[in-house]
Amino acid sequence: MIALYFIAIFTGVVVAHELGHYIFARFFGVRILEFAIGFGPKLFSIKGKETTFSIRLIPLGGYVKMAGENLETLDEHAEDIPKEQLFNTKPSWQRFLIAFSGPLFSILAGFLIFAIAGAIWGFPEVIIERVQPNSPAYYAGLQSGDRIVSINGGTVIESSTLSRKVKTGRALTLDIERNGELIEVDIQPRLLPEGAVFVLGDVEGSPGKKLVSIDGVLVDNGYSAIAQSLRQGEIVELVFEDGKKVRATMEYLSLTEPYFALGIYYASFEPEFNIDARNFKAGDRIVRINDFPVRDGLDFSYLIQSISADQSTMYLYFTGNMLEQVVTGLPEDLEIEVLRNGQLVTIRMSKSEFISILEEPNVFKRGFDYWYPGNVFEAFSLGVKWATELLRTMVVVISNLFTGQASLREFTGPVGIVKLVGDAAKAGIKMVILLVGLITLNLGVINLLPLPALDGGRMILALVEMVIRRRIDPKVEAYIQTIGFFILIGIILYITAIDVGRFLGR
Repeated sequence: MIALYFIAIFTGVVVAHELGHYIFARFFGVRILEFAIGFGPKLFSIKGKETTFSIRLIPLGGYVKMAGENLETLDEHAEDIPKEQLFNTKPSWQRFLIAFSGPLFSILAGFLIFAIAGAIWGFPEVIIERVQPNSPAYYAGLQSGDRIVSINGGTVIESSTLSRKVKTGRALTLDIERNGELIEVDIQPRLLPEGAVFVLGDVEGSPGKKLVSIDGVLVDNGYSAIAQSLRQGEIVELVFEDGKKVRATMEYLSLTEPYFALGIYYASFEPEFNIDARNFKAGDRIVRINDFPVRDGLDFSYLIQSISADQSTMYLYFTGNMLEQVVTGLPEDLEIEVLRNGQLVTIRMSKSEFISILEEPNVFKRGFDYWYPGNVFEAFSLGVKWATELLRTMVVVISNLFTGQASLREFTGPVGIVKLVGDAAKAGIKMVILLVGLITLNLGVINLLPLPALDGGRMILALVEMVIRRRIDPKVEAYIQTIGFFILIGIILYITAIDVGRFLGR
């Protein structure tokens, strides 16, 4: 069943993308030789007047084959097809638009999907999970459970909308819904110092609240300069103001630059079971795992981040030199205390059993609900805004890849998408539709990258021709596209290997 979902989703996504190329190519008079869904041997085909429409064995993409698109088709059809119908003979601006039309149609299809989803199901609430003490949100009176309705008069659909506004550092006016009442709050973001997350192994000692030095170097001026001297696998010593020390092996260090913040955490899910799972019952709320109390979804998310680590591993979360959170790896035997029908119940199980429960889709209750606007037309327009916010976030993530702020390891390939499709299918049709929208938007954004073998690469070559006012040698272009194709295949194989590693739990 999951395979059928996967094939159906990929087919729909590919058709939307390739339809853009097909329509624009036909509009500019280019002969289309084949419109294919999938790669490899043909499974089914229909021969039209000029175009063969086919379905191929491997459902991992598709293509529109245009006469004169590359050297092979140029030579093969040079005599049979009029010159004016060859892609290679079209002006640069037309070839640019033909290449651009695929990503454009993908993005438009993604917008349409989210608009329809919004009109049918509404939009996820942006709920405050927790407010940090002594933060702007704390002094403005924001509370856990508040729903953020609007920012400066604009409706909030995605938490990323608020995050982006906060990053500017400018004062904000928030409309907050609390117990059915709308409250207006004026709030000024605060610039937080550089932050750090230390992952330490073989830990000796215990941390204090305020960090003074790392290996004898004061941290008052931030972590960046110190981080250059820290090496994975080497011993590091952290000294705190109250005289406490931590001596351990450095396993990983992640730094965040100074940024403006309100001091709030958004709700994503609650440590409450949504379904029966092994010894747990729907409605059970986790309140403790071993010695770690679980107050809310934030505490639970910290635990989940460290659950695969062993007991000797410690996670230290710092904002500036102040320690915000300490999480240690869990032992193999877990004691999980849940609140069930007002009574505390203790359940014992192995860590591997608990991890397998965590991997089940829809196992925990969402920390937010869905809301619906006044009418279907407003819902449709807000769906477009929803897609816009997601598209903006995708562009930022992709750009971070080129600046070194993101890694290919954070991306998902075909194997990972199969798992996502399976999880979405188990969570219901709504999640499947939203996943289709995300994949469609992603396909549009990724294909705009200025890399050979992608539509963005063709667009760049066409732009170069428009600037230099002459045609690039088709042989040179073919070589560039071929090299780009092999690079792209290498990237896909690399991401696939990472996906397989995730699937196997490595």
